[in-house]
Amino acid sequence: METVFLPPSGSTAEFISPATVVSGRGSAGLVARVLSSRLRLPGGASVFVAVDDAVAGAGLLAPMLDALGAAYRVTVVGGFGAEPDDDRIDRAAARAREVRADVVVAAGGGSVMDAAKMIALLLENAGGAADWLGPVAPPGGVAPLVMVPTTCGTGSEATRAAMVTVAGAKRISATAGYVGTAVVLDPALLDGLPGRIVAITGMDALSHAAESLMSTDRSPMSVHHARTAIALLVGNLEAACRGDIEARAACLWASHLSGQALNAGVLLGHSLAYCVAHERSVPHGVSSGLALPYCIAFNASGLEPDCARTLARALTSGRGDDLVEAANGVQALLGRLELPTTLAELGIGEDADERIAQRCATEYPRANNPTPMTVDALRRLVPSMRTGNLESAFEAAVTSRPATSS
Repeated sequence: METVFLPPSGSTAEFISPATVVSGRGSAGLVARVLSSRLRLPGGASVFVAVDDAVAGAGLLAPMLDALGAAYRVTVVGGFGAEPDDDRIDRAAARAREVRADVVVAAGGGSVMDAAKMIALLLENAGGAADWLGPVAPPGGVAPLVMVPTTCGTGSEATRAAMVTVAGAKRISATAGYVGTAVVLDPALLDGLPGRIVAITGMDALSHAAESLMSTDRSPMSVHHARTAIALLVGNLEAACRGDIEARAACLWASHLSGQALNAGVLLGHSLAYCVAHERSVPHGVSSGLALPYCIAFNASGLEPDCARTLARALTSGRGDDLVEAANGVQALLGRLELPTTLAELGIGEDADERIAQRCATEYPRANNPTPMTVDALRRLVPSMRTGNLESAFEAAVTSRPATSS
C-alpha cells in the first residue's frame, strides 16, 4: 500500500472550498437557477456579470445571459484584458455600485475571475482595488460570487487570492470571501479554445497542483486534490490541446481541483513567474510553466522522502520515484506543447539574473516553501533557468537544506 504523507503531527490546516459546484456540458445555462435555489436571490435583483470579451463575442455565454436576463436585472461588463489592473477594476466596481448589484457573476479566465473578486469586495467596502492588497479582512465582507471558468488553468474560482496589477507590478489581495459562493464548470465553454491557450492554462494548473503538494502548509485535503489534478493533467493535457473534448473536460475539472489544492499556497515557482513578468510580458501560464521544473529541482533537497516520492509518482504517472525524472518530464512536456523551457527563449539575458534573484527573495518570499529562498541560493538557480540546465538547478539549493532534528 502506498504511503500517504500528512502534515506534521500537531499542525493545523484550514481548507476552504466553494459551497456549491455544478458541472456538466451546458451547465452554464443553469446559473440563474443556482442564484435562485442556492443563493435565494429574488426575482428582479441586480446581477453584475464580468465577462471575457472573446468568450462573450463568440456567443458562448448567450444561454447563461438569456436565462439571467429573464429573471434578473443584468449588467454585463468586459474589457478586463489579459492582466487586470486597478484602474479597470475600479471602473467596473463603480458601475457595479451604480446598479447596486446584489451578486457578481464571473465568466472568463483568471483575469476576469480575479477582477470579479475585487469588484465583489468593493461593492461592500470603500476605496479602490489598490487599497485592498495583501491579506485583508474587509469589514463589509464580500458580495456573493458565482464563478464560471472558461479556461482549464487558473482555478481562481476556488482560491482566496486575486491578482491585480498596480503601478506595473502584479500584487495579491487575499481573503476567504473570494472563494466562489457557487462554481459552474461547463466543458462546452472550452470547445472553441485554441490549443495553445489550453496548453498555457493547463500548465498553470499543473504548477498549482505540484507546488501545493510541496507546500509546508499542505493538508490531507490539499494533497488529495493535488494528486488527482496532476494525474488528470498529465494524462489529458496533450490530447486536450489537440481538441479532444473529453480530455478538455478532464483538464477543466483538474484546474478546479488544483485551485482547491491552493489552500496550501503556491511556492517559489510562482514567485519566479512574477519576476519573469517584470522582465517580459508573457501569459502567466507561460512563466509559471517554465518555472515549474526549476521549482521542483530547487525544493528537492527540502522535501520529506514521502512527499518527494508522492510528487515524483504523480508527475510520472506512477513510473518512478525520482524527482530528477519528474522535473525532466515536466520540461519535456513543455517542449511537446511548444512552450518555452528557458529564460533565453523569452529573450531574457544574463543581465537579468541578479534582478530576478533579488526581486524573488525580497518582493515574493514564500514562508511555505520547503527550501529557504535565500538570495544566494536564487543566484545559483536563476542561471540554470536561463540555460535550461536542470542538473545545476538541483544543486542550487543543496547548501540551503534546512537542518533536521534527530
